[in-house]
Amino acid sequence: MQLHFDEQYQDAMTEYAKQLPSFDNIYAAQAFYYEHRQDHLMLLLEIAKAYQVTLDFSINSLVSLETLYFSLFRNNSFFDLQVSIEEFETSMSIYLCEVLVKNHPDKAKWIVEEYAYADQKYVMGIKYGRYHQYFQNLFEQFYLSHKDASKNVLLKRFERMIKQSS
Repeated sequence: MQLHFDEQYQDAMTEYAKQLPSFDNIYAAQAFYYEHRQDHLMLLLEIAKAYQVTLDFSINSLVSLETLYFSLFRNNSFFDLQVSIEEFETSMSIYLCEVLVKNHPDKAKWIVEEYAYADQKYVMGIKYGRYHQYFQNLFEQFYLSHKDASKNVLLKRFERMIKQSS
């Protein structure tokens, strides 16, 4: 069965594919995305340490991370740290998923798969239960949709992912 998409979706899939890194094989992609995750986690842990915030991969640390994000945003500290908001949000995304994987290894795992609409392009994501979520940034422009950390969005997202993985 051949899937057909209208031109608008075809353009979006092509544009997305252009943003993805190319690899000769799945092993190279897995190694790249592993390093990518480690680099972002290390960056996040260094920033948290500088602000005396404990990120220990516990579920409660998601609340601390969200509070840190809004504190950095409110004080315009991303510039001082020489980190873009997008880079920090990507790190938050990876941290959220890493908390899920570390706390529920029987229900969640990191995945790397070839992008279906382009050759030698690979995507990273997380599998939890019967769900697969591929992403680069789960919290893009998070500051626009939420004023502060009072809603505990990261914690609620984690809880929803756990519920869906059962």
